[in-house]
Amino acid sequence: MSHCQQPWGRTSSGRRTPGVARRGVVGLLALLLCLLPAAVGAQQAEALRAAFVLNFLKFAEWPAAALGDASASLVVAVVGEDLQSEALKRGLEDKEIQGRKLVVRVYRDAAQWRREGTACQALYLTPATREAWAELRAELVGRPVLTMCESPGFCAQGGMLNLYQEDQRIRFEANPAAADKAGLKLRSTLLTLATIVKSEGGLQ
Repeated sequence: MSHCQQPWGRTSSGRRTPGVARRGVVGLLALLLCLLPAAVGAQQAEALRAAFVLNFLKFAEWPAAALGDASASLVVAVVGEDLQSEALKRGLEDKEIQGRKLVVRVYRDAAQWRREGTACQALYLTPATREAWAELRAELVGRPVLTMCESPGFCAQGGMLNLYQEDQRIRFEANPAAADKAGLKLRSTLLTLATIVKSEGGLQ
């Protein structure tokens, strides 16, 4: 894996060189892409997925109205109770991105999310509930909610970010047009490493 970039670079004086922060972020994501989930246990693989999701959140931008005041938390709703939801709770809860604390709320199914969790900035569907996307998609049209999953065809069906495995590596797809339609922006730092997918059949 010698082709993987190092996360950070510095000058001989210890200061970060101009533009190194962005290159460092790309390097971190590239390093994640080089890891082999098949070579580790289930818990470590889920922790790796949580690291991807954390980076997704770091490099998405929401309209100011969707975030509330500067002290408000960024809420991640996870629909489905399984290993992924447990790992996301451990890996994201109380982390800070863009100056905001992350709050992770896990919901048993789409029905519970509708009753209790629609006030969120990000939504992750675990494998246990990914079939609910077809019905949830219509409810989220035009809302600035970052949608994520690990399911074939998720981005083609209007989802924004989708994890998948290829050659024993975790990779990801992005649908920037779907994000734009919802008033969100996926930064180029993230899109550089993604497989870009367009919605099928006019879906956004």
